[in-house]
Amino acid sequence: MMFPPRRIALAFLGACTLLAGCASPPLRLYTLGMPGDRDVQQPHLSTRLTTIEISRTVLPDYLDSQDMITRQGEEVIRSPRSRWATRLSLGITDLVTNEIASSHPNELITDQPLADAANMRVQINVSRFDVNVDGQAVLDANWAVIPRDPKKPLIRNRAHLTATGSVSTDADTASLMRNLVIQLADQVNLSIPSTQ
Repeated sequence: MMFPPRRIALAFLGACTLLAGCASPPLRLYTLGMPGDRDVQQPHLSTRLTTIEISRTVLPDYLDSQDMITRQGEEVIRSPRSRWATRLSLGITDLVTNEIASSHPNELITDQPLADAANMRVQINVSRFDVNVDGQAVLDANWAVIPRDPKKPLIRNRAHLTATGSVSTDADTASLMRNLVIQLADQVNLSIPSTQ
């Protein structure tokens, strides 16, 4: 049995319309880092510079993914529309490194492998990083500044940081989390001894 061309065209058009109606919105990717057009001070590094290695931040397993999550009581809610561009531990490490580096223009602050041992290493452990659906955010962390010279003291510290803001969009949630990570970077930076 042959169908008229008009009927075939209508069936095809109907199928396309049905498929278009089922399409989900495009996935949005977020970073904790700042935009690339931010003014950055040009470093002046010498051959005798101090190097500080920022180790990868340690997070609870349920947080260390690309999922953007909020919390409602005991329930962890994953955003269906957005994800982090990289694992959250890498995003936090990158932002902390950049924030600390901006305060130390004459030192090499890096989260990348070095050719030799760093003068100091910073290890950050985040035990809690929650943003609830009411816009209350909490970050609990401890860290250690570990000198290469075993005769120098190990510095340990911790922080309980809070912030409040909108979480009506995933961009708002990302901004609130960025705010807390910058606060953490400022606290860690205060623990790093002066090398001057």
